[in-house]
Amino acid sequence: MDKENRRDLTISGTGSANGGVYDRLSINGEGRIHGDVDCNSIKAYGVTTFKGNIKAERFDIVGETTVKGEVHTDEMKVKGQAHIHGQAHCQELTVIGSATVNGNLIGEEIEIKGGATVNGDCSAESFQARGGFTIDGLLNAGLIHVRLYGKCQAREIGGETIRVEKDGLDFSLVKWLKSILHYTNELIADTIEGDDIYLEKTKAKVVRGNNVLIGPGCEIELVEYKNHFEQKGDSIVKEHNQV
Repeated sequence: MDKENRRDLTISGTGSANGGVYDRLSINGEGRIHGDVDCNSIKAYGVTTFKGNIKAERFDIVGETTVKGEVHTDEMKVKGQAHIHGQAHCQELTVIGSATVNGNLIGEEIEIKGGATVNGDCSAESFQARGGFTIDGLLNAGLIHVRLYGKCQAREIGGETIRVEKDGLDFSLVKWLKSILHYTNELIADTIEGDDIYLEKTKAKVVRGNNVLIGPGCEIELVEYKNHFEQKGDSIVKEHNQV
């Protein structure tokens, strides 16, 4: 974005400001921005509310941020909590903590280290998660790699390479977490479709792919495969057909 004729905006402590066109926007404390924002970089440290849409090259969140509109950004990092009321378009998104998007989430590279909720569809070139997520619609990405450190759920999952692996936590710790926190580490989906698929700890009605390997802890009603199918461990596959 052009930096000419752009000024900086800084809020320290508690304060509010109007939206507008800025170079750098920095909030340290508790801040409110009224209206749409177009800027090169945003740093929101503390508790921040944006009452409008955001367009930025870089958006850093440390603490708790609410955006009552849409977000369009090249790079977004969340360390804490973020709640976006509209759609989110992020070329690169990293979540260390939790993020909620009421609309669709669209990006190039999405990395979740914690939790994420998307009330629409989620699409990316690369989707990697170490934690839990809920996607009400379709999760679609060229590469999907999920390490299950919590409950993961999507209505439909589609991609080229899909790999879902159970967490690496010690079994005794997992047993303790389940007993006190209702901890569960599994992926649930109606349909999973891709080229090369490897699944662990997954429950699905239908899995379709060229090469499908069903690993330990899975419960699958139907597998349809083109080239290769393999089933390992204690997994349950009620029906499998080569198509």
